[in-house]
Order: sequence, then structure tokens, then C-alpha cells
Amino acid sequence: MTAGDRLSWRGHCQRRLIDPLAALLGGGLAPGVLVRALTVGMLLGCMPLVWGTSLLCLGATLLLRLNPLAVQIGNFAAWPLQLLLAYPYLHLGRAWFGPATITYSRFSGSWLGTVIAANAAALGAWVLTAPLLLLLCYLASRALVVAIGWFSPRHPLSPPGASST
Repeated sequence: MTAGDRLSWRGHCQRRLIDPLAALLGGGLAPGVLVRALTVGMLLGCMPLVWGTSLLCLGATLLLRLNPLAVQIGNFAAWPLQLLLAYPYLHLGRAWFGPATITYSRFSGSWLGTVIAANAAALGAWVLTAPLLLLLCYLASRALVVAIGWFSPRHPLSPPGASST
């Protein structure tokens, strides 16, 4: 990885993650509300699903009356973790709930049933580990919001003596 690649990745994270969160904090969104919204987005974003985490985040936003932008930012921030945890969740689901009972057959199309059964087992493993994951997502989002608030001169979390100019 070259220095230019690191800068572009850093710039991408700055544009897509840090700047919108700083704008939400600077716009008057309370840090606690932002932390809750980020936590929900990150938790749902870690689901071992290949579809619909954004739609699930929208549903949670409407149900829990959270800031939709903050929830989607949390979802976006969690996609590397979703990719990282997909394989372990598949194995945990298989270990806890047994292997998929549908076997692969080239002619009957039961491979789709196998994929659905494996995804359901992985989702079951996610549900059982979600409380621990919720705590970890909360701690990470709280640390992120505190760090953003600390370095933002327009927010009350900023260090004493920081100017707003």
C-alpha cells in the first residue's frame, strides 16, 4: 500500500464518516443520541446478511425514532466488520444449530435451500452474540463521538480554550 493509497482511504473515511458526524454534532444533535444511533446502525450492519441491512436500519430508525443519517453512517462503518464476521458466524451457526440438512444437488436446485439454511444458522448465531456485539458497538461509537467532539471547536465536548473561529 503506497502513501497515496493510505491518503485516499483516510480521505474517504474523513468524507464519509468523520465529516458527517462532526456536522451532526455541530448542528446540535446531542452526543448521547448520536451514540445510540451509531450503535444501532453498527449492530445491524454486522448482521451476516447479504441483503437489506440498510432497509433494516431504516426500519429501526422509524421504530426507535433515531437520526436516520447517523444510523446509516453506523451501518456504513460496520461493513468491514460484516465481511470479517460472516465466515465465523457461518461456522458458529453450523456448530450451534447443526449443518444444513439440505444437500447440494446440481439438478434439483436445492443449493438455494442450503444457502438459505446456512444464512439462517449464521443469523441465529448473530442473534445469540448480539448482546456482546451491542456492548462493543456502543463502546466504539462512544469513543468515536468523544474523539470527534473533542477535536471539533464548535462543540461543547471540545477542549477548554478551543476557539470557534
